[in-house]
Amino acid sequence: MNAQPVLLEEQMILARLAALVQGVVWQADPRTRRATFVSEWLTPMLGFTPQAWLSTPGLWASRLHPDDRDRVMAAHERSMTTGEPLALEYRFLAADGREVWLRDLVTPIMEGGRLASLGGVMLDVTAQRQSEEALRAARDRFEKVFQTSPLGMALLHAESGAVLNANPAFMALTGTPQGTLEGSGSLYCGAVWPDPAQAEALRSAVQAGQGVRDLPVQWRGASEVRDVRLSTEVLDAASGTALLMVQDETERVQAEARLRASESRFRALVQHSSDLLTVVSPVGALLYASPAMREVLGHDDEAVLGENVLNHMHPDEHDAIRAAFSRAVFGGAGATARLTSRFRRQDGEYRWLEWVATNRQDDPHVRGMVMNSRDVTERVQSEQALQEGRETFQGLFEASPDGVLLVDFAGTMPIVQCNEVAARMRGYTREELLGMSTYASLPNGQELLADPAGDEAFRARVRENGKLRFEAEHLRKDGSVYPVEINLALLTQGGRELLLCVERDITERRAAEEALKSSQAQLIATEKLAGLGRLTAGLAHEINTPLAATLNELHEATRLVQEYHDSVGHADVTDADHREIARELGGVVEAAQRNLTRIGDFIRKIRGHTRDTVTERRVFDAAAGVEDTLTMLAHEARAARVNLMFEQPRDAVLLRGEPGRLTQVVTNLVVNAIHASPPGADVTVRFGQRGAVRTLEVEDTGSGIPEGVVGRIFEPMFTTKPVGQGTGLGLSIIHDIVTGHFGGEITVNTQVGQGTIFTVTFPEGAGP
Repeated sequence: MNAQPVLLEEQMILARLAALVQGVVWQADPRTRRATFVSEWLTPMLGFTPQAWLSTPGLWASRLHPDDRDRVMAAHERSMTTGEPLALEYRFLAADGREVWLRDLVTPIMEGGRLASLGGVMLDVTAQRQSEEALRAARDRFEKVFQTSPLGMALLHAESGAVLNANPAFMALTGTPQGTLEGSGSLYCGAVWPDPAQAEALRSAVQAGQGVRDLPVQWRGASEVRDVRLSTEVLDAASGTALLMVQDETERVQAEARLRASESRFRALVQHSSDLLTVVSPVGALLYASPAMREVLGHDDEAVLGENVLNHMHPDEHDAIRAAFSRAVFGGAGATARLTSRFRRQDGEYRWLEWVATNRQDDPHVRGMVMNSRDVTERVQSEQALQEGRETFQGLFEASPDGVLLVDFAGTMPIVQCNEVAARMRGYTREELLGMSTYASLPNGQELLADPAGDEAFRARVRENGKLRFEAEHLRKDGSVYPVEINLALLTQGGRELLLCVERDITERRAAEEALKSSQAQLIATEKLAGLGRLTAGLAHEINTPLAATLNELHEATRLVQEYHDSVGHADVTDADHREIARELGGVVEAAQRNLTRIGDFIRKIRGHTRDTVTERRVFDAAAGVEDTLTMLAHEARAARVNLMFEQPRDAVLLRGEPGRLTQVVTNLVVNAIHASPPGADVTVRFGQRGAVRTLEVEDTGSGIPEGVVGRIFEPMFTTKPVGQGTGLGLSIIHDIVTGHFGGEITVNTQVGQGTIFTVTFPEGAGP
């Protein structure tokens, strides 16, 4: 009945005792691992209430720092197993997230060889830890400074001069390997002293406890005598330890000697320098001007002394000059200001000078602002021209009706800059397009990107040519495809390869070309039909003549057949008579067949002449085609009483193209030649060879072409024939066929009253 009050009283006593400890006193059940008691100090130290601590299972373990948890838990397990007390330091996460270093003193309570309870005290050692870390860091920093300092440092025993410790810089100055000086003989009588009196002065000062400041002496290093400055500081009078610091000033001493030696040279350079050197007072008065004043600004250097420098500068720039000059004036010794301004020469011309003003007011030899000025007029004018060019380019870039892009030639060729036209053409905004690979604009871009060989071949082609022009198809954002004409130029900026791409949407041009091609085909057909109409009378004659002969021969054959029929069984008609009738009949039929064959051949040639010229390109015998065409034109030549001749080549003339196109060329040129020739004139057609180039000539001995006309004969709609006798399209169409279809040239050589020669040249490669 009284156990409960007794227990409560013990816990109250324990709580009062725990409150006296500036740490968290705790107790836990080792079996359940739950806290059974925790002191009130928990709240100010870690931010948890005792109630939360006791009621939350695993709270302590969950707040252990992740980097310390495994170590701490393992140590606790060992302590509970062995029953040995444990002192452990670890980091703990307080309720507000702070890292708190705890020293946990754990005491296992054993009863009958069994762990009955756990108890301990957690102390906040964060401040101690921080102090230790700060001290350790300070020691590390000092050691690092000591070891890495370019200043030679050594700890000496003040009385004996023995080196207790030395850094690498000190050892390097003495020319002694690391560690050999430490514990050796006295530094006061070492071999480093060329002058023993200087060693004695150092010894006397150190042993007397007097500090030495910047004592200039000489030391003998590994290979030469060096100029150094010594400073000492007694660190511990009781132990007689002193710090010796050695600063190598050999370079400075040598530099000062060189400086003194170069002063005369410097004065000479100033006097002869093309740069203008002036000294100006803080308020702008000119105190000194070098002789370059005459060359740069045309003034006598002595005559301008005392004048304000602003009097020689452009008024529009005075405010900027004052601001820059003031920064140097009020910036202290060594402060500088740099500006490029216009200075007026004595003749009134303004020149651009780049100047640097340096504050040398503290220098007793100067007492002013030193201005170093250089004439940069040509450079400024070039920069201004370049800037104007850039602005012009930017205006053209943005105002261009074509899409303009700048593409990184490396990698997947991303777009680094583009104008609005290029973005709108693809259906993107400019922001969307920047950074996008140019391959994304191609319908088969992914396939091309996955083909390294093709990609490298394209890059090699661009690098080899520098510029490329071709037509391609691009893909819009919405998936539609459109044709483009692309002009590429490879640029190099700062070692970086860039492609300048100018792209033009040629959708409308393609449509116009198709319409033009269709119209041209119609014109060609029209012209061909017009030529065919001119041949109608000749065609009737060429067919009617053999046809009339055939009818006569058929009439004779009918008579012979009737005669044979009537003679059958007649007593006076012998077999020999029948054979004679059959022979005559065979001759008549054979003659009729020859005439019909002649008509068939002529009709075949008509069909070849009138067939549509838009046929498949192939290799054909041009000589055979010309021969057939001239057969068609023979009647027109006979009607005009013109001699039409064809110089038949010994070998076949093989060309590649549409045979009907060549037929139309020959027909037009020959008909024109017949019309231009008087009775009795000659029209000759021949093939020739100029190296690997084939030629076709149509020559007449007619009237020739007047000088005022010959330059216009290939113009569309131009004709010298009377109204109704010519369309003016013939030679224009012929010119287009020769240059466009065969890739050749057509020229004319004419003399009035003597004749004309049209020469068609077929380029090398026009054959098979």
